[in-house]
Amino acid sequence: MPDNFVDVRNAANWQNHHENVKVPVAKVLTVHNDVSQAQSLDGMKATAARLQQVIRDALAAGKRIRAVGAHWSFSDIPVVANGWIIETNKLDWRFGFSAGDMHAQAGVTHDELLLCQCGTLIARINETLESPNSVLPNGQRRRALRTSGASNGQTIAGALGTGVHGSAIDVGGMESQVVGIQLLTANRNMWIERASAPVMKDNFAAKLGAELVRDDNLFEAAIVSLGSLGVVHSVLICSTGRYLLNSSLRRIRYGKIKAALNSLEFTGSGIPDESRRPYFFQAIFDPDDLWEDGDRAKVFCTVRYKEICPPGYMPKYNLKKENSDGTDLPKLIGDIIKLDPALRDLATWLLMEIMLKEQNEANKPEKWKTPGQAYAFTDARRGVASSGFGVPLPQVTNALQIMAEAFLLHKKAGVVLTCRYVQKSPGILSFTRYDPTCVIDIDGIDSSSTQKLIKLVAQRFETAGMPFTMHWGKTNHLTKSRVRAAYGGNVDRWNAARRILLPDQAERNAFSNDFIDAVGLNA
Repeated sequence: MPDNFVDVRNAANWQNHHENVKVPVAKVLTVHNDVSQAQSLDGMKATAARLQQVIRDALAAGKRIRAVGAHWSFSDIPVVANGWIIETNKLDWRFGFSAGDMHAQAGVTHDELLLCQCGTLIARINETLESPNSVLPNGQRRRALRTSGASNGQTIAGALGTGVHGSAIDVGGMESQVVGIQLLTANRNMWIERASAPVMKDNFAAKLGAELVRDDNLFEAAIVSLGSLGVVHSVLICSTGRYLLNSSLRRIRYGKIKAALNSLEFTGSGIPDESRRPYFFQAIFDPDDLWEDGDRAKVFCTVRYKEICPPGYMPKYNLKKENSDGTDLPKLIGDIIKLDPALRDLATWLLMEIMLKEQNEANKPEKWKTPGQAYAFTDARRGVASSGFGVPLPQVTNALQIMAEAFLLHKKAGVVLTCRYVQKSPGILSFTRYDPTCVIDIDGIDSSSTQKLIKLVAQRFETAGMPFTMHWGKTNHLTKSRVRAAYGGNVDRWNAARRILLPDQAERNAFSNDFIDAVGLNA
């Protein structure tokens, strides 16, 4: 094996964070930085070489290989049965830059940028950007991510690899704030930027031991790679000025909020301040209420408004729960439904209580939070299912109607429907591809009824001619024909980019798995 900075476990059972995916694998290899020395770009070069050696060893052994971060995905996209798993969650170095590092034509400034190694948790990125720290030489950044997922337990490479969609109605998915990416294959170490938007000086790639690649198409393929273009080693994020968010939770009748669901125009919608454009808007429904009560159904709407953060604000973080064992409460609710399906409504109410942790915080200044505080760590929840359907904005209420009708056939499913909104994202395979996209999640208790409902909704959307995508990192029923229908010629664009980045067919096969093969992305 490469050296003492790679821990190896043979014949292991790999399990994801939510414990719904368990797969036997031949090897799990945890790669470490050399922490005996201060973090440096030279250290990054050494770690990249280590990762490349693991890739070459897998190829020599005839094994497929996948890189995995925090095990956060509900889908089996990060793993390959009987293959090798590279654990990257120990690789969490971060770097800032000076004005002298910037390309003459860069459209961003050095203080906006943060280079994050692949295993860096979103929680750590928030902490580094938003507060004083010893990681970066210029100390307090007073910056923030433009958007992030609902939780901060993912690694940056994992979040990008599956296209995590974020939570801001006027911002694209997380990949939309990436301006550079380092990609490793068996024999290539590449620093990739857009040709149309260079960022770092030409000699920066060499400092990482990488070759400089400036190509818009390859960049847009790499930022949502599905783990199938190589190992993402580092990501260059472009941050924004630090800001605060104030949350309000309000129950609004479906008939009153319906027009806003299809337009994001909030006049007359009943949200707390209709004169202001929210930073974030989310609507949660019980599908049983939606069907039974129609326009009278209660919708739990969370709205977040954005304000500039005062210069002296000092956010506090509690990152102690990063390795929490989680809670069995959702599993317990699922067991209640199995014992007595008549208790489904009670169980769903309990589920709503779990999801709706935030109380109405409007007009309470002490409740304003930075993004890193607002989008905090979520425990692993055993017995939970989650899927996400991306639909075009004008189709939202049509999609909800189809989902509610599908629910009538699976009324034992303890689930809620959640609408969140995001702008079109730049990745070739970003599932937030509509302009803008509403992501409608089916979240709830993992049961046969829930799984059948998710599958039926995909079938009903297809039959109705509803344009839709599905979240790569959640439970999905994607097929080759559905991926082609959703992405059209982008499938060919991505496969063409993949052949350039991985010209050897054996290596393309090595960075695939059964799912990638089945949906036509190993061409």
